[in-house]
Parts: sequence; C-alpha cells; structure tokens
Amino acid sequence: MKPLVGIATNIREIEGITLPFHGAGNTYVMAVIGFSDAQPVLVPAAGAHQDHDALLDRLDGVVLTGGAANVQPHLYGHAEAPDSGTRDPGRDHTAIALVHGALDRGMPLLGICRGIQEINVALGGTLHQHLKDVPGRMDHRRPRDKPFPEQVKPRHPITVRPGGLLSRLVDGRPEVEVNSLHGQGIDALADRLQVEATAPDGTIEAVTVRDATGFVLGVQWHAEVDPATWPLHAAIFREFGAACRDYAAKR
Repeated sequence: MKPLVGIATNIREIEGITLPFHGAGNTYVMAVIGFSDAQPVLVPAAGAHQDHDALLDRLDGVVLTGGAANVQPHLYGHAEAPDSGTRDPGRDHTAIALVHGALDRGMPLLGICRGIQEINVALGGTLHQHLKDVPGRMDHRRPRDKPFPEQVKPRHPITVRPGGLLSRLVDGRPEVEVNSLHGQGIDALADRLQVEATAPDGTIEAVTVRDATGFVLGVQWHAEVDPATWPLHAAIFREFGAACRDYAAKR
C-alpha cells in the first residue's frame, strides 16, 4: 500500500457561501500523488476539536501547506502588528500539534511557506510580521500585478549550506533559484533548527531539525509548484515520499 500523507488545510471563505470550508491547494495534492507516490488525505483545520494523536497514528507523513492567514503573534510572544493579515486559529492549533506529533514519532514532515514558519513557532522561534519593513530585506511578497504563472516563477537565488539535506537534494550546488510569495519570515530561529539556505538579504529560506530522527524539511518558497518543470521541487517531494515509505514499512 502507498503511504498515507496528511496535508494540512486552511479555513477558507468562499464568496456567496455562508459556511467556511477546510481547503488545500490542488498543487499540494498532485505533488504528493505524482512525485511522493503517496496517498494524500486532507487534515481539517479543526484545532482542539480533533484528536491529532489518533490521526497521526494512521499517517506516514505530514505536509504543512502555505495559506493566506498568518500565524497568530501571541503564539510566539509578540504583539499584533498593524495590517499583519488575517488569522486562522484552527490551523495554528492543528499545525503546531502536527509538528510536535510528527517529531515525537520520527514521522516525515515537510513544511512549505507558512509551514516553515509553523515549524519555527512550534519549536520556540519567532516571526517578522512585515518582512519588507525589516532594514536590508527585500519585498518577498507575491507580485500580484503579474499573471499567475509569472507570480510563481523563481525570483531570487538562495545560498545552500554545504553538506545538509537540501544540499544533497540539489546535488551539492551552492545556489539555486526559488520563487517568493510570502510577507512574513523567520526572525529568531528556534534552537532545534538548522538553517539549510538563505536568500541574498539574509532571510532564512530552508531549515531542518537538528535532533530529528526522520526526514524534516521546511522551505519558505512554494516547492509544490510545478515539480514537473522544476527539478528541485520534484527532488523534495520524491525524497519526502521515500521517507514516508520507509516510515510506513517500519510502522
């Protein structure tokens, strides 16, 4: 049987429909199916209303997706900054529980965009609420004035730490190009995290967990976008899938 991978959802409001939906982008689902060779299952952003341990006992891997809402600042000890975006408390609660549960089990964990930020916050780190306002930082937000295919194309290089997990996935290349669609980013790095890559302005672009017993990777860019075209994205999901199969076999 193929490994079962939980994909974190967000609460989404759909125009003209009264009740909110739990949703995840099709790109995450198709990347898990096509490149991780795994069976995806959507994890509701239901927070304390669901039993995360019972769910994790049935999974072989977790993907923390991106999302329009930003992590609540009180979760990392900061006050709410003005104009810092919408909130999704159910997603925050669910994601933090999934991070701890996956790490405790040695379960493969892949965090994308919001996902890398959730890993950092879950382990005690903090976030910049407005990365563009930090002196010396570039504006990493999505260029919404461009057609969508242009928005998700690579926009800047990242410097890859030699000898790390990401370095192995890029065959040792010191730099690769990535897309950029985020307004927030890691500020104080959690003690358990190891930086795997940085942007030219110093923004942390990828992390692993130092003491993890299984595959863990958080990336700030959207690695689920078009893995058939971008070899790095394909490599990430294939490596994650292989780790999920190993975990499933042991479980």
